[in-house]
Amino acid sequence: MKNEFPKYRLVNQKSKGYKGLYKKLFTLLNKDSIFGECFEESMSYDGEDVIVETTWEYEGELPKGIIRID
Repeated sequence: MKNEFPKYRLVNQKSKGYKGLYKKLFTLLNKDSIFGECFEESMSYDGEDVIVETTWEYEGELPKGIIRID
């Protein structure tokens, strides 16, 4: 059985590392958490975009530059 983790594209973030949209995404994912924390499962690059798989999914509207990949 294959686990599917939520995947997000962070537009033009390769040079920004763990700042910028990466930090904003994880702030959103962990915002309402009391007993746990969302983690990065994997990270890769597609040109200047960063592709991040996370343990949790954000169900609200994402900020500009963060795109949920299905």
